[in-house]
Amino acid sequence: MKVGGTAMRSIWLEPDGWSVGIIDQTRLPHALVTDRLTTLGEAGKAIRAMRVRGAPLIGATAAYGICLALRDGASDAALDAACAILAATRPTAINLRWALDDMRRSLAALPPSGGWPPPISALPRSATRTSPSTMRSARMAPPSSAKRRSARGAARRSTC
Repeated sequence: MKVGGTAMRSIWLEPDGWSVGIIDQTRLPHALVTDRLTTLGEAGKAIRAMRVRGAPLIGATAAYGICLALRDGASDAALDAACAILAATRPTAINLRWALDDMRRSLAALPPSGGWPPPISALPRSATRTSPSTMRSARMAPPSSAKRRSARGAARRSTC
């Protein structure tokens, strides 16, 4: 979207590589207010309070929320707890479930390392990518692998 003639996203990785910026959508259209999410709790509150709205943005916020949660502990138990917390914020949100499932699969494939947790910017592209169907609904350009993944993405079910 353009704000004052300048292109802007509704969610972005902050320059520090550890936190996430959002536009507080409860303040639109009367004011443009941005906020910084630095913890799982803040990401969950943003989803629950509808500061982020729309299926694509809710899913992206949840994916970033998982990354923020794993900064405090990168265990399978921490991942399960983060998925449960975020899933409870909007129990009927399909893209939220998809994002949590995709993050779980992406992170399970990573080998343990001494450099954990990496900043969000160091995660594999698949760990922070939006699904092809979500991108179409948000009118975003899909990555080149979107055609291969679209059939799989439609059949995903929640495991969180």
